[in-house]
Amino acid sequence: MPLNEPITPGAVDWTGENPGILLCDENGEFSAMALFFRVAWSPVGQGQVLLLLGSPGTVEGTADAPNVILSDNPDVTAFLRENFISKLAAFANAPAYASLPEVGAQAVRAGGDPMSHRYTETIAGPGLTVELVWEDLEKPRALELSPHEVASGEQNMFSLLVPAHAAQIIVNGRPLPGKLGTRVQAGYETTSAFLYFSETWIIPPEVS
Repeated sequence: MPLNEPITPGAVDWTGENPGILLCDENGEFSAMALFFRVAWSPVGQGQVLLLLGSPGTVEGTADAPNVILSDNPDVTAFLRENFISKLAAFANAPAYASLPEVGAQAVRAGGDPMSHRYTETIAGPGLTVELVWEDLEKPRALELSPHEVASGEQNMFSLLVPAHAAQIIVNGRPLPGKLGTRVQAGYETTSAFLYFSETWIIPPEVS
């Protein structure tokens, strides 16, 4: 059966992958947060960006739990910060967000198999290697969300969500402390560790 509207109206904002891990302490406060972007298309080009808040409650992190951005394209970093990440309250409201240092990423690689039980992203820069690990993966869910259902509140979003029931943020070989919490995505309760594949953000015609 053909789609009623084979072409989605609006302007493409960006498309790619956007997995993340949010860890919480015993009080339910965020103890470590990581958001990774592998942008396949944007108005400023392609790029890979890791936003790491190893110490989200403080302005300055530590050597073992840094607050930092690792990126291989500063233009993509600036675009995402202005147009997307700044609208995600959990990250934008963190004390460290406004003054996050940006470091050049020297190597980025994916590992494991999202169709199996384990998937990883490893991002390395000068003196810093961060490994993100997702385990105990669910079957994928296809999402088609309206602006009122996404954190930015502005775009339509299409994506493939693979939730994980176990996850780690490992900095220079040491796992950051914390455990997974829960989050609600368009009325569906899931975990705070997630793989988003084929994620595409569309600015609706009335906005674009």
